[in-house]
Amino acid sequence: MALAQLRKKIYSLVEPTDEEWEAFTAQWRPFSFDKNHRVTDLGEVESYFYFISEGVIRAYFIKDGEEFNIGFTYQNEYSGVYDSFMLKKPSQYALETLTETYGIRIKYSDLIALYDQHKVFERWGRLFNQGILIGFGVFVQSILADSAEERFNRLMQQSPHIFQLVPQKHLASYLGMSAETFSRMRKKTM
Repeated sequence: MALAQLRKKIYSLVEPTDEEWEAFTAQWRPFSFDKNHRVTDLGEVESYFYFISEGVIRAYFIKDGEEFNIGFTYQNEYSGVYDSFMLKKPSQYALETLTETYGIRIKYSDLIALYDQHKVFERWGRLFNQGILIGFGVFVQSILADSAEERFNRLMQQSPHIFQLVPQKHLASYLGMSAETFSRMRKKTM
């Protein structure tokens, strides 16, 4: 199932040949984590790039003892501490499962070998990175310039299902607001 889901994501950006697809899928391995499992810890070098088949993972960092959520990944999405994975440097944030989580993952050396051996996957990597950078720019602009209500409404429009997947305290942190403000807005709109 995970490979079929991954295939849809990959083929939405590039179209590898059957031979290229076989080479690609041969490098991915299944994983399974329990709820509240620390996938990657602060200061740890990320070893894998993940594709989530089922479950929810949050990314967060800690400053002055307070957790700040910076993102969530769930079914049919990629996950991992990507900068640590690509640069082989200690992670500045942690990944933790919010539910039991299953999927497939690939090691850095295997992904880079695929980039070197198959131009189609190097192109996929470029298009993937392009999407991440564009999304990050929108997120930063929203955090810096939008009101709390505008950030809440954007999340409601873009990812309404996330309200069923992620605890309210984590969503409030992600949106840069207090749990009380988040609760007030949720009652107002729901």
